[in-house]
Amino acid sequence: MPRVKNVLSFYLLRNMESAFTQCFPSEFICSICKDNFTDPVTISCGHRFCTPCLCLLWDDAQTATCCPVCKAISPKMDFKSTLLAKEHILPTRESIVCQLPSSAKQMCRIHQVVKLYFCQADTSLLCLFCSHSPEHAAHEHYPIKQVAEHYRENLLMQMKSIWKKKKENQSNIKKVTNIFRVWEGFVNLRMVMIGAEYPKVYQYLQEEKQKHLEMLAIEGKIVFQRLRRNVARMVHMGKLLRRIYEELKELCLKADVDMLQGVGDTMKRSHLMQLYIPQPMDPQLSTWAITGMLERLNSFRVYVTLDHKIRNCHVALTEDLRRLQCSPDHQDVPRNPASSENTPSWGAQTFTTGKHYWEVNVGNSRNWIIGLCKESWTSRNDMLLNSEDIFLLLCVSVEDRFSLFSTFPLLPHYIQRPQGWIGVFLDYECGIISFINVARSSLICNFLSRSFSFPLRPFIWCGPK
Repeated sequence: MPRVKNVLSFYLLRNMESAFTQCFPSEFICSICKDNFTDPVTISCGHRFCTPCLCLLWDDAQTATCCPVCKAISPKMDFKSTLLAKEHILPTRESIVCQLPSSAKQMCRIHQVVKLYFCQADTSLLCLFCSHSPEHAAHEHYPIKQVAEHYRENLLMQMKSIWKKKKENQSNIKKVTNIFRVWEGFVNLRMVMIGAEYPKVYQYLQEEKQKHLEMLAIEGKIVFQRLRRNVARMVHMGKLLRRIYEELKELCLKADVDMLQGVGDTMKRSHLMQLYIPQPMDPQLSTWAITGMLERLNSFRVYVTLDHKIRNCHVALTEDLRRLQCSPDHQDVPRNPASSENTPSWGAQTFTTGKHYWEVNVGNSRNWIIGLCKESWTSRNDMLLNSEDIFLLLCVSVEDRFSLFSTFPLLPHYIQRPQGWIGVFLDYECGIISFINVARSSLICNFLSRSFSFPLRPFIWCGPK
C-alpha cells in the first residue's frame, strides 16, 4: 500500500505541475527557474524575472551583471515594471489555484473533506467541521488562501530585508578587506614617520623612540588580527544570509499548506539573524607625545596670513571631497554648492627655502583640508585630490565616522581625529612636510624625501561644524 500511495502521489504532482504550467501564459514564467514569477522585476533590456532568481544569479556572477536571456548589460532594476507585472500575476495565480482538483489538496482524515481553514492559535489546518469543534471553536480561523497570501507578502518583505543586509555585509567586507590589505604597510610607514622625527630632537630620546616604535608594532599586530577576525565573521554572515534567503525563496514557492507549516520557524531565524550582523571594524592606532618636538618646531614659527585677493573656489576639489564623503552605496546623494563662507583660502606667503612652522585652528569642523600646494594652483580651478604637487592633510566625515587622508598620493591614516590646532612644518631643502596634533604633541603624518623646485603656498579649507 505505501508504494501504491507513493506512485499515486507522484502522478498527482505531475498532473498538478502540468495543469499549472499550461494555465500560466509564458509571459508569467521566469526563464531562470521555469516557474511562475515570485516578486517579478523587469530589467533595462525589457526581460522579466523573479527578483530572488535574479539576485542569486547576479550574486554568483564574476563579471558585470547582464540579462540571462539576451546578455545585455543591466546596471539596475526597474521596480515600476515590477508592480505592473504583479497586478497581472496575482489574479492569474488565484484562478489557477481554484482550478486545481480537490484531490490535490490536503484532506481531513476524520471527516474526509478538504481542509480550507487556518487556525491562528496553534497554526493548524482545519476543515469546516473541525473549525467548529470544541477544541477550536474559540480560536480565530481564516481561509488558507488568504493566510497564505499574507505570509507570502511577509516572506517577500523578509527576503528584501535579508538581501539588503547581505549587500550591506558585502560592502562592509570590501571596506575592511581594503584596510586589511594595506594595514601592515600603513604600520610600517608610520614607524618610518615616527622614527624620522626623533633624530631631529635630542639624542637622549633614543630609549623613548625605541619604546614608541615597539608599542606601535605590537598594537599594529593586535589590530591586524582583529581585522582578520572581523573579515572572517562578515564572510561567514554573508553565507548565512544567502542560505536563509534561499530558504525563504523556496518557502515562497511551496503550496499553501506546506508553506504555512514551515513559515514560523524560518521567519524567526531570519529576524534573529538580522539582529546580529557584524559591523565593519574602524581601526585606530594610538598616538604618543614626542618629547621636545613642539619646542623644536616653535623655533621656526611663522605667522601665516590669508590672501583674500585670491578668489579661486576650487569647485572641482570640493566636489572630489564630497565624493570621498559618500559611501559606495550612496554616490547619487544630491550635493549642495560650496558656500562662500566655506571656500578654500590661500596663505599670503610663499616659501622657496628654509624651515617654517605654523598652526591652523580647525576647531570642531567635521571636514577640513590644510597643507601646502604648488604656487601655480592659485590660478587654476581644476585641482583634484589626486593632482600632483599638492601636499595636504584631509579630515573627512563619512557616515558619522571620521577618516584622515594625506595627498598626493591619497593615503588613509588610521589614527584618532585631531581637533583644535594643527601644526604644519616645512623643511624645504630636505623635502619634508609634517602635520602635528598640537594638543597631544604627537605626529599625525609627514611627507618625507620630497623634492621641491617651485614656490609652495599654504592652503586651508574648513567645512561647516
